[in-house]
Formats: sequence, C-alpha cells, structure tokens
Amino acid sequence: MIEKSTFPYGRRGALASAGRIAALLLVLVLPVAVAPEASAAVSSAPIPGSPLDAYNRHIAYDTGVHEIARLAALISYTLMVATVLFGVVLRLRFLQRTVNRATVYGAHMTLALSALIFGAIHGVTFLYQPIWHIGVSELTLPFTGGLQRLPVGFGILGTELGIAVGCSVWLQQRLGYHRWLRFHQLAYAAFLLIWLHVFTVHPEPRHLDVVAVVVAGGAGACLLAFLIRVLPSRSRLRQRSALASEGLR
Repeated sequence: MIEKSTFPYGRRGALASAGRIAALLLVLVLPVAVAPEASAAVSSAPIPGSPLDAYNRHIAYDTGVHEIARLAALISYTLMVATVLFGVVLRLRFLQRTVNRATVYGAHMTLALSALIFGAIHGVTFLYQPIWHIGVSELTLPFTGGLQRLPVGFGILGTELGIAVGCSVWLQQRLGYHRWLRFHQLAYAAFLLIWLHVFTVHPEPRHLDVVAVVVAGGAGACLLAFLIRVLPSRSRLRQRSALASEGLR
C-alpha cells in the first residue's frame, strides 16, 4: 500500500506529464484546424514553388529534381518514425528479455543516420530548383528563405536539431548519462518540427491519399511512443513510492 506522503510527488509528476501531453496535442491539432481555412483562402493561387507557380512566373522547373526531393522526403520521414519507435523499444525493459539490446541500439543508430542523410538529400535538391531561390545560407539558417519561409524553416530547424541530438552520442560520457538523456529527448521536438514542415509545406498530406495516411500513421505512432515514455509505468510508480518511503525513514 502506498503511503500518503508519496501522493504529492505523484500528483506533481502527473501534472507535469499532463502539461507536456497537452502542449504536444495543441501543436499537433492546431495546424489541422487552421489548414482548411488557409487552403481555402489560397485555393485560387498556385502552391508556392510548384510547377504551376514556376509556369506562371516563366521560370524553368525540373520535374526530375522534384521527384527526387519528394522520394527522399518520404523515405526520411518513414525512417524518422522507425527511429523514434526503436528508441522507445530501447527503454522498455520487458522487450529487452526477448530482443537483444545491442541489436536494437544498432538499428536505432542506423535508422537515425539514414533518416538524416535522406533529409539532407531532400534539402540539397532545392538548390537545383530555380523557382525556390534557395542558396546554402537559406538552406542552413532556419526561417531565412523567401519562399514558404515558415514551413521550410520548420524542416531546417528540425533537421539541424536531429543532427545535434545524433552528434550528442559522442558527448555522452562527458555530459553524464542523465544529462545526455534529457538532451537526447529533444529528438521528439525534432520530429515534431519535421511533421510541421511536412504538414504545412504542401497540401498533399492534408488530403485523403496514401501520403496522408503514411504521414498521419507515422505521427500517431510517434505520439503513442511519446505517451508511453511520458506516462510512468506501474513498476516506476512502485519504485518511486519505495524510494520515497525509504527517504522518510
């Protein structure tokens, strides 16, 4: 039986978890609610950076580069979802009894590196698409591009944050495991920024098709993984209660 003195700690943890979940849900739901009005307002205008936009401006458009960018984006997004899910598997103890931790860790690192590589390929392709007017500085500094500045900035910032999270592995011993783990959890924020980029840069994910199902399914899987990590399990609650009881003695 849990002692009464351990309840405040549990309530604070529950309130903090609820706050993080509410913030995440707000960021995920807000673009979904705003997108229909925004797309209706600009339904008559071509999508900025699209082939029709290039045609109206009399600017050359390379469809081959477009297909490469689109394919690299879909592969990168899928690999990011798999990276997040494998990261959660690493933290679930009951799965470690049946799955070798070293194997899952290797797969997690490989998927993360592959996702960043394909994300970088996706971004570099826009250097060869004249309609976007993107140079190296606009591709590395978030929210500095002229065309679709906000959606593109989400993608650049999310990719750079993912690179920083990945490179932090080499600083794990210097930072200490718990400090490094807190920084490593910014991978959820990196995925959220990438999702905002995918959802806002083009109307395709907002319509019911294969791409929309993939984007929504990946976001739902990562949200579920986030909830599993944020909400404490029964074993962790029992451990916290035991530690609190020992501290009161």
